[in-house]
Amino acid sequence: MHNSITLSENTRLLLNGKRTFSAVKNALKRAESFINLEYFSFHDDDTGRTIARILSQKASHGVKVRMLTDAAGSWRLSRKFIRSLKESGIEFRRFTPFTFHRDHRKIITVDGVTGFLGGFNIGDVYLRQWRDTHIMINGEAVNILDGIFAGMWEKSGGHCAYCQPKTENITSENGVPLRIIAGGTGKDFRAVADEYIRVISSSSKRVWITTPYFAPDRKFLDALYNASARGVDVRIIIPSWSNHVIVSWASQSYIDGLIANGVRVFTYEGGFIHAKTMIADSHVASVGTANLDALSFGINYEVQAFVYSTRLVRELEGVFNEDLRQCTEETKSSREKRKRPAMMRLKELAGRLLSPIL
Repeated sequence: MHNSITLSENTRLLLNGKRTFSAVKNALKRAESFINLEYFSFHDDDTGRTIARILSQKASHGVKVRMLTDAAGSWRLSRKFIRSLKESGIEFRRFTPFTFHRDHRKIITVDGVTGFLGGFNIGDVYLRQWRDTHIMINGEAVNILDGIFAGMWEKSGGHCAYCQPKTENITSENGVPLRIIAGGTGKDFRAVADEYIRVISSSSKRVWITTPYFAPDRKFLDALYNASARGVDVRIIIPSWSNHVIVSWASQSYIDGLIANGVRVFTYEGGFIHAKTMIADSHVASVGTANLDALSFGINYEVQAFVYSTRLVRELEGVFNEDLRQCTEETKSSREKRKRPAMMRLKELAGRLLSPIL
């Protein structure tokens, strides 16, 4: 499990599709040695084709480019699109296990120096009504991302002798400490969930979470409830609507219990919020790919950064408060007034039961 403390230079939050893809394109264009790209969903549209052209250009100029996509998440990629990538010199592979396990990660590394991870997949849809959060890191922490990529590349049948060329990362005393957690199977089973729970259980003042899909297990709920019981300000933002309707029903089924245990719940009305972030007290900020559900906790391959930086916490605090402006708080009285029909309650129960396999 990749959970040791490492350092990052110039750590930067990316809060919308335009800024994220701009930063990614700029980094790719500067590549001199290698590019590793691992994505759950890569679209054959304007955004995807623009990224693909840059990758192809770099490969044609001798940069080692490896591209790994999840077969289910990127099922729309045509044979023609993939063939053009390979013909330009890109090593392309699909992650296609005969199980429920999916590669839900979103990782890019460039020359072992610059790396990206977070909620954004690659496609035009993420430039529109889609609130998400990505993070750019530099320095020695990028080697951890390269190691995570190497493991998945080999799981997908690739040879990875040079997935992690030795690089000399210059890290100054201003480097930001962080843990990069790789969630998945085997030794990485529940790694992200356990780190979330550890951070929540250690909190003393606040835990503010944003997640698109909320269907956690009992251990996670108990951590939230226990934190609230000892006076921690626990808040959660979830979407008011979702691109996965059954998971949305599941999320709704937890709200009454959260409120009863002192957790404040807010539903985001300004589009679809897909960010997977947390701040704890004044020193821990988390950004990554993991949702708070059974798939991300123990089935899919995920990657989550836990950054120990008061600066990033302040930035995410500002983002959280700005998102709250477009939220409606769920309360016991508002839910009683709404008088959700029996059919809706039945759907919520069905969503809760089905969410572990969706």
